[in-house]
Amino acid sequence: MRLFEERGVVLFDAAMGTALMATGQPNGTGSEEMNLTAPEIVLTVHLENVNAGSDVVTSNTFGVTQKMMRGETEGALSIIEIAVGIAKKAAGKGKRGPEVLTCLGIGPTGAMLGSDEALSYESALNFFALQAEAGERAGADFILLETFSDVEEFACAIRGAKNASRLPVLGTMTFDEGGRSYMGASLTDMIKVARNEGLSATGVNCTLDPECMLPLVSKLLGLSGDLPVIAQPNAGQPVYADGKAVYMTTDEAFAAGAEKLIALGVSGIGGCCGTTPMAISLIRDIIDRRKKI
Repeated sequence: MRLFEERGVVLFDAAMGTALMATGQPNGTGSEEMNLTAPEIVLTVHLENVNAGSDVVTSNTFGVTQKMMRGETEGALSIIEIAVGIAKKAAGKGKRGPEVLTCLGIGPTGAMLGSDEALSYESALNFFALQAEAGERAGADFILLETFSDVEEFACAIRGAKNASRLPVLGTMTFDEGGRSYMGASLTDMIKVARNEGLSATGVNCTLDPECMLPLVSKLLGLSGDLPVIAQPNAGQPVYADGKAVYMTTDEAFAAGAEKLIALGVSGIGGCCGTTPMAISLIRDIIDRRKKI
């Protein structure tokens, strides 16, 4: 993918969901619904990341797949059109100008593939295909499938996205410290699917903080060959205080861990749950310093 060839280490953005929760997102309202009810807040979060130094704006659409699972397909696809539009607006308005790209973020279904008629293989394939098609129409530059734990669903999502659009498709799964996903997949399983299905890049996101992610990324880089690897860690695991999730990894500690991931050789770096634009800004400085060496 030319994105990695031209830019070296690509800096993705920080968490959207936790940023929206911090603004007082109403209980019971999904983050994706905020594109409709509070588009100016979503735009502000995107702009904070762009101005912090992100190369990529990821659309606020992670929960759209589950919305489709609830039978709300038409509304879900409308959200994608609006969300990609907001992301593109942020990319264009930020101080970094036209070099910032827009990515359609697609999450998993949250159900077991093939477990019942509500999630047959054909239904899941259609969910992912419709999202990819809508994202391409809305003007996304590429697609990021993120936070998958079922390798079969991961493969299904890749096929759906690639069959329905001409956009490059990247994909990440989430693993525990032992290198296993919640559904038992290994890093080797993910790499096999990534290669067989023609992903432009693959990697790991969520669950782990940067330090805990280091051994997994080191192993993944050994398995990936010339396939670019992305790492998007959490700011640690949350603790709950007064009914709110609090992430304990500081921006400085997150950036220090990210620097180690960059030194290992990742092609893309960003933040998942609990991460902030300040962490992105610190990582931007790290990347820019390394370019001067």
